[in-house]
Amino acid sequence: MKKIIYIAGLGHSGSTVLDMALGAHPEIVGLGEIYAVLNHKDHLNLFEKSTCSCGKKGNDCDFWKEAKDIATSNELNEEKYLKLIDLFDRLYNNNLILVDSSKNSYPYLKMLNAKFDLRILYLSRDFRSWSYSRSSRTRKPLVYLILRWFLENKKLLYVLKKYKLNYFKVGYEELAHFPELILKKVSTYTGIEFHDSMLSPANTKSHIISGNIARVDNSKKTKFYYDMKWMVSGRLNFVSGFFSCFSKFNNKLIYTNIIKGEKKAFGKKSADFHIFGNKRKEDLINEHN
Repeated sequence: MKKIIYIAGLGHSGSTVLDMALGAHPEIVGLGEIYAVLNHKDHLNLFEKSTCSCGKKGNDCDFWKEAKDIATSNELNEEKYLKLIDLFDRLYNNNLILVDSSKNSYPYLKMLNAKFDLRILYLSRDFRSWSYSRSSRTRKPLVYLILRWFLENKKLLYVLKKYKLNYFKVGYEELAHFPELILKKVSTYTGIEFHDSMLSPANTKSHIISGNIARVDNSKKTKFYYDMKWMVSGRLNFVSGFFSCFSKFNNKLIYTNIIKGEKKAFGKKSADFHIFGNKRKEDLINEHN
């Protein structure tokens, strides 16, 4: 059964860089936000003007120039999606894994789970970082964005539970600061062997034509970066203080590997965090002192 990795979560949570990192694996090719491409209002503009992560315009991209007729057809999305996968297998290799980073565009998740070996990565970003970033760009109120972060994540969790879909939590903060550790965990969950090439998203073979502009920003593709400006925002610190009730939910989504005693996806209690935990210090003291 063909394996598909689906990156779920809110937009602007790091899915593009995760897609590119996965696409650097020799057995994986990402296609970015497939749902957004299939539902684009102006396909002509998309394929003529948008630059793919491969560096070519959509009309010249090795994958999307072949998929253009499928994306622009009047068929139902499920039918277009299945044809897209057939094309993917013909162009590459029937054994290669496809990555779809459509995030919270999940109308076809149930179908994917029924027909394929679906591995869902639930990617989320600290509500303070996410709301600050979105407010800086859109000028929308922080209070509105914090509430939106909470409600949309709750909705996504409800959908995953409703469809009885398994998933692995990936916190963007953990991924950005400890990419090797998190990508090794992702590799275990998805059933692939970890490769060092994944640590540099610039190595990607992914064809992302719709998504964050970081897909073509060479200065940000060489390694994982983290924007910490939210940490020194007095306005955010003041507002987020009124939402301390979200902290527990935030921690469970984002910092699973740091919080001592948090259950891992494989059902066992996690050890202390690999760098800062007491267990690591005690083991080194017993061995070297």
